[in-house]
Amino acid sequence: MITKNISSVEAVQNSAMGAVVLWSFGHGYQQEVLGQLPLLHLGFLVLPIVLHRPTLDLVSGTNVSSGLGKFVEKFERHREGLMAVHTRTLAMRRLSLQAMSMGVTTGLLSIVYDEARLRANEARVRRPTERIKPYTAAAEKLGRWMARVPPATTFSLLRVSP
Repeated sequence: MITKNISSVEAVQNSAMGAVVLWSFGHGYQQEVLGQLPLLHLGFLVLPIVLHRPTLDLVSGTNVSSGLGKFVEKFERHREGLMAVHTRTLAMRRLSLQAMSMGVTTGLLSIVYDEARLRANEARVRRPTERIKPYTAAAEKLGRWMARVPPATTFSLLRVSP
């Protein structure tokens, strides 16, 4: 039997939870702009934002109607936090890829390869537990916000190089 030591980060930030969070993001995006799918690249921003407690709190404390601009404006008070999104995005690439893979495997997500887009499939997802709900709600909100602006604007506002 092969045993693998997993870090405490991997124990909390697992690909199954990440898949549900990405599905929530895609669902929010697709509800905001019917018939359009988010670019696959945008999916790499979700987990680094949602799985970071101070950033999650900022997303949760911003109204859906306020949009990405207001969220970034709140972030401006903590400039080093905004700059860290890029670093976290790079550090969490593997987890994001694993979450996408898990989402595709379970049927929650599809990837439209010729357009590099991520689709949240119509799926009956059980109501999230109270512990997971803040993450899925924040991801759905991010999806709605990112659907309202071009992807290049999203990356620019969040100071992330695609």
